Amino acid sequence: MAIRLHWSRNIERRKKQERLINKSPTIISNNCIAGIMYYDLNIRYKSPTINLCFSPEDFIRYISHLADYSNSELVEEMDPTISYPIGVLHNRFGEVRIHFMHYKSFQVAKEKWEERTRRIDYDNTYIIMDAGIDCPSEILEQFDQLTYSNKVILTNGMLDKVRSSFPMTFYDEKYFYGKILSYKNWFSAKRYLDEFDYVHFLNSGEIPNNCRC
Repeated sequence: MAIRLHWSRNIERRKKQERLINKSPTIISNNCIAGIMYYDLNIRYKSPTINLCFSPEDFIRYISHLADYSNSELVEEMDPTISYPIGVLHNRFGEVRIHFMHYKSFQVAKEKWEERTRRIDYDNTYIIMDAGIDCPSEILEQFDQLTYSNKVILTNGMLDKVRSSFPMTFYDEKYFYGKILSYKNWFSAKRYLDEFDYVHFLNSGEIPNNCRC
């Protein structure tokens, strides 16, 4: 059973890889979405936002001034109540705090952050934000006003006033943090993230009109 499941998930990944035309996008996300996309598409990480997360406010600030923060030094913030490294970017636009949940040390996190920041392709950048289940309306509005051509915010239901939103059906009473990256069930080859056709988005910059559930 495990072998069959592994095989079916690999088949699903290969289907995505075969559809992908844009082979070297910079995918900037507020959580581990970017890392999962790069993994499933089997392409090189050209984004520093891998295995980490931002608060909604810090993510909006970061992507609003991406080039400036990319040239800012990442410094460690010590917090004895948190078991993983935290880094902070400082510049004239304010602080951006980054939670490196999947790194064993700040030094490793910083090395990966700086290495992947140098790979950013500002002419081939795609912004994807997971709004979660209770994202404040002001964050949705601020995201919608960003000047990026290729941006999408994954939201809880239809939001007619937010042009860059895409509704995800799994934001429900059974929602839990990280659900978007989980498989739909133990036997499924698809993640909840697959409701959003991100291959189409990366190929065209267009937000799909319907789900690929």
